[in-house]
Amino acid sequence: MASNLRVLVVEDESFTRQLVTGALTQQGFHVFDCGSAADAMKLIKSSEPHVLVSDLDLGQGASGHELLKVVARDFPWIGLVVLTAHSSPLLAGSGELPVGVSYLVKSSIENLQDIGRAVNQSISHLSNDEDENGIERDNSAELVISQAQAETLRLLSQGLTNQAIADIRGTSLRAVENMIKRTYIALGLEHSETRNLRVEAVSIWRQGRVQVR
Repeated sequence: MASNLRVLVVEDESFTRQLVTGALTQQGFHVFDCGSAADAMKLIKSSEPHVLVSDLDLGQGASGHELLKVVARDFPWIGLVVLTAHSSPLLAGSGELPVGVSYLVKSSIENLQDIGRAVNQSISHLSNDEDENGIERDNSAELVISQAQAETLRLLSQGLTNQAIADIRGTSLRAVENMIKRTYIALGLEHSETRNLRVEAVSIWRQGRVQVR
């Protein structure tokens, strides 16, 4: 799983950033890094990471907590990991963190592989590794989709509305809605009142788990 994941590390302290980046690289992740929330937002748009690992205190500028809230809102398919010196976000003056964040305290880490496990855990949370019956699903298998479905997923991953996708593809809104439904079926996603299929589909696409025929 690790070899397919892109991870963005955001840490203003250079030694710690290099340590974490090196550890994740050795574990097989594709790692990008920066020292501020502003630079992180640029990298998110250019490198499209699967997971964000961020400190809460990033020095001057926006805090890690502010960064996490923006990413959770605008890029809900990105897994979130906090790596901080504070035993609680309240001690960092951050308040509540977005739901599903994996929280690591630097002083409590005994093995740097713990960070890699947290990265994988954050993706597992988004991918719903267990179905509604508590049965674990196999997320390693590739899913076969058509070129049209792949193009639809790519446009969905950019946050476009159904109407915007219809305009780009030169087709009707109804045709796009039907294509999205067929794409969900190809990905094995079933309608549920408790799950956002759009977010799940984009998450699968971002993880590189699809094969285009």
